Amino acid sequence: MSLFDLPPAPQNSDPVILPGLLSGLGILPRWVPGWITDPDLIASIQAGLVDLPDDFDGGH
Repeated sequence: MSLFDLPPAPQNSDPVILPGLLSGLGILPRWVPGWITDPDLIASIQAGLVDLPDDFDGGH
């Protein structure tokens, strides 16, 4: 199954833009878990130097 096999969205639906895409493009800041308190680590995550796994969203 590919993306092209999915049924079309209704005409009145809002477009869906994934937050991961927006943060990857630098439009939104990268999400940092609240339990990370080290300012240097936070800056590294937000700069994209440290990448968190996609399934590690902590309910975000």
